[in-house]
Amino acid sequence: MTTFHQITLICPHCKNRLSDFELMSYTVYNSTRYPDGKVDMNPWQNSDKSIALCPVCNKVFWRKEAIAESEGIPDETLPSAGDLFDLPFAMQNDSKEQLINFYHNLLQTGFANTIDKKIYLRLRIWWKINDYKRYQKPLFKELLKAKTIKRAKIIWSNRKESNRQFANFKPLFEENLKKLVSIYQPESKDDYEYIAEMYRQMGNY
Repeated sequence: MTTFHQITLICPHCKNRLSDFELMSYTVYNSTRYPDGKVDMNPWQNSDKSIALCPVCNKVFWRKEAIAESEGIPDETLPSAGDLFDLPFAMQNDSKEQLINFYHNLLQTGFANTIDKKIYLRLRIWWKINDYKRYQKPLFKELLKAKTIKRAKIIWSNRKESNRQFANFKPLFEENLKKLVSIYQPESKDDYEYIAEMYRQMGNY
């Protein structure tokens, strides 16, 4: 069962009050955890709303820091705060590339002013670039399953494009991992496994 709790945010840029919600609970039927720490859940749920978008001034901010103190029943007439899916490029064909650059730009402009925020953004860059390779199945098996030559050509073209994009982001991928390793503070066995995976993906076995 999925339950929500309505809250009010105050945009730190324009000071407008915004309506939003917190996900309180939902059912996960199964999940997949990858070596880099990313977790895919079924059914998918947008549970990561750390960065919010103001619909009034169109600027982003850290959602947790903008939560207003409870004032009783939330005002449902307020404009709704957006999230990463409301960014101007979210529905464009190159949205994945633009989101990676968006995260990187936030780091470059000082949006992340604490270690935890920098780790949050650098993890997302790592995961997003890895996504170009993450869901790839053996190409030979994929081509064998293609029922038509047209379908096989599409599979081949998509694979080439994914590999090209991964190669394009390789300099950022390596730079990001080096900086992530330097600031990541392990607190559990899982954290040490993540660091080992960072070194492995940098080629330092």
